[in-house]
Amino acid sequence: MQKNVKGFIGLFAGIAAFIVIIIATIPFTPINGTSLNFYGSINSTLALIGAALGIIAIIFGALSVKDKDKKGPRKAGIIVGIFAVIIGLIFTGVASLLASITDYANNVPGNALSQMDEANRKEIDNLLDQMRTKYPEK
Repeated sequence: MQKNVKGFIGLFAGIAAFIVIIIATIPFTPINGTSLNFYGSINSTLALIGAALGIIAIIFGALSVKDKDKKGPRKAGIIVGIFAVIIGLIFTGVASLLASITDYANNVPGNALSQMDEANRKEIDNLLDQMRTKYPEK
């Protein structure tokens, strides 16, 4: 009996996509002046890699459908890949927004939040000061 290699590649790519997306939910980037880590560009990059692995899972699952006589995880690869693409793209957007907050807190030049009006910046600065007071750098 021949193995459905494309189906297995699709399933393993889908599983790898979910593992990468789960790793992307871990805050990695430290906020200056605090002992806290928050989301940075590495998180959005990992989520995007997870979405790309989901696309690979869908492609290999679809390629394995034509091999009707072979048993294997072709449907699972397609289903897992679809969910990985959806979740990966959603979390890429969320992580990118949260990364802009981290960039603002770390005074990274050229971030989108630094271009806000003065009143909104003061509110965010007050929240950051409270965080720095509550969670001082170790």
